Amino acid sequence: MKIAVMDFSSTALSLLVAEASRDSIEPVVGLRRTVSILDYMSRKGKLSERGVEKVVEAVTYLEEAAKKVGADHIILIATASMRMISNYSEVQEAVFRSTGLSFDILDGQQEAYADAEANREYASLGDALMLDIGGATAEIADLAEKDRENMFSIPVGPLTLCRRCSSLYPDEKEAREMKKDVRKALSRELVYPGAEYGHIVLVGGNGDALYRVYADYYRLPESALRVMKRKKLKKLISHLLTSDDRSMLLIKNAPEKAHVLIPSAILACTVAKYFSADELIISDKGVKEGYLRLLMEEMNG
Repeated sequence: MKIAVMDFSSTALSLLVAEASRDSIEPVVGLRRTVSILDYMSRKGKLSERGVEKVVEAVTYLEEAAKKVGADHIILIATASMRMISNYSEVQEAVFRSTGLSFDILDGQQEAYADAEANREYASLGDALMLDIGGATAEIADLAEKDRENMFSIPVGPLTLCRRCSSLYPDEKEAREMKKDVRKALSRELVYPGAEYGHIVLVGGNGDALYRVYADYYRLPESALRVMKRKKLKKLISHLLTSDDRSMLLIKNAPEKAHVLIPSAILACTVAKYFSADELIISDKGVKEGYLRLLMEEMNG
């Protein structure tokens, strides 16, 4: 049975089609359709009429792609990026009218749980913490933890941190304020107080884009295992805060994420330091894979 799962980020709609059975989930195709929600959103979080149209166009495009590869079921999930839209019900209705698809809404803990489920193999490291850097939130889970109630969604992400910026990129003073915001959120939400982890498993498109910049800056060869060292990431952040060539580095490697890459890097490095982690491992699995795994477990009893 082929199942398709679509999920929105702040800059794209992504699709995973997988051959799913009781014993395995094998990816068939993965696609992304760029749609920058932020470009069509008011300060109060309302998506414009044109923004709603762009969302519908993206869903329709990927729905057709899923059908072409023989998807038996198509599921559309709403995570943090869609939860921050104030007129979400309007978007939901427009998508349903055009495609017949309804959003399955995940709250923050459900999103963290799906992320953790997708990356459960990293629990074998013994001290791994999952971090999904979204738009307005970050999801966090101890990968040895099985209880969804002990996972977290904190109200800090690159979009909220960007509010500290007086221009396109933060300066050093604004970066320090961003770090304080992240630490305060972790402390306020009581995210695993006193715990230490050797590894951060970084999930999502912002983490993937950040690694592309990191690998280019340090001239790393392509590798199946993508790892960032916290101290080197800190050095990269300093470069991005002060260097005249930062725009070139960001736009060359992650044009669709250039405006949120520095806040994403600050968030990742601050979380790693908070939990004393020296390494950040970039995962290629996220909420779609975890959601699908949980769905198959439910269907199989």
